[in-house]
Amino acid sequence: MRVLRHCLDAADHTCLCDQLVALEQPETACLSIAFGSVHAISALSSCHYATTLSANWVATSSCQDAFSDQATEGSHHLAILQFIDPIGAYGVASRHSDSKTIVEDSKAALQQALLAANKPGELPAFIWCSPSPGLEEGLLTGIRELIGNDVPVFGGSSADNDVSGNWCMFDGQQLIQTGFIIAVLFPSVPISYYFSCGYEETPYSAIVTAANERQLISLNNQPAADVYNAWRGHNSQTPLPAGPVLAASTFSPLGRIVQQYEVSMALLSHPASIRADGSIDLFSQVNTGERITFMQGDTELLVERAATVSGIARQQLSNLYDSKPQAAIVIFCAGCMLAIPDDIKRVHHGIRQALENIPFIGGYTFGEQGRFADGINRHGNLMISAIIFGSDNESV
Repeated sequence: MRVLRHCLDAADHTCLCDQLVALEQPETACLSIAFGSVHAISALSSCHYATTLSANWVATSSCQDAFSDQATEGSHHLAILQFIDPIGAYGVASRHSDSKTIVEDSKAALQQALLAANKPGELPAFIWCSPSPGLEEGLLTGIRELIGNDVPVFGGSSADNDVSGNWCMFDGQQLIQTGFIIAVLFPSVPISYYFSCGYEETPYSAIVTAANERQLISLNNQPAADVYNAWRGHNSQTPLPAGPVLAASTFSPLGRIVQQYEVSMALLSHPASIRADGSIDLFSQVNTGERITFMQGDTELLVERAATVSGIARQQLSNLYDSKPQAAIVIFCAGCMLAIPDDIKRVHHGIRQALENIPFIGGYTFGEQGRFADGINRHGNLMISAIIFGSDNESV
């Protein structure tokens, strides 16, 4: 298998189309995974040559811009990773969907993707997904109901620049705003991955005593916002009033702690707004009976964690498969990026060093999906993931 990385200027539609034509690939890629601004993904969807370049696309809009190992200035870049793998098998399916139909749509799309890969009834080595915000838990539920937790599922939710709902995805045929794209991968090389966050636990926690999907109503039978603001006070942070709190809560999210092999891992939920009744709207779902922990972060934790996650995934590829890394995909939450705008170049530099300068692409997403060490695929916020594609004998 060969993996090709391209970083193109997508500010102008005509210029982007010319760049795609100029790539002059010897053969059509089996799959292309891409990130870019909303403008860049929209421009890609208008380039008819895209279907000649790749049989399948999962192109996801990223907050402000995409990033890659190629240092670039400006905006509206299109970062593409293409897989040329005649021995492997790949299939993509998509759906326009909503919260009422997402679970069944997820199962139907997964079956369609497996059929497209000519692997009906088989378990892929890996699933890559691109959902619009709000559909992530349903998408994972559908996958789980169909094939269990035996296959790692990774991806990033589509994003825009101001949470106005202009995010989009391109599957090679159509532009999707509310829905998802799912890809099944049966590659001829090994894959390793890691999913984590750049935040630390505090001593403060409580039980969810009332919740309605992404609305956290009460903690320990008290209004959720009252408990959250008390925790902020204990941590020398200013209490937050009713209204939007997305930016103000970035360094103080809520976490659900997963224990595995005596190691604690946190799955984060990002508070989006506080309602007048004292409930909190989150960017991920919480359930009654779960224990919620107050988390804390800072610039250095986020900068260092991106490199750490990438380095762990790279080391696992060597330890588990004795394979050298060929290329990577890195997901970095948009909320984290917006919180440290002056340090984001340090994040990119750390990733390059951790991956030993192999080609990679990345996006700033409004939600992150990945597999924890306990084998469960989950959706969270303010998370970081890295997926490493190994080399076969011909690629080394």
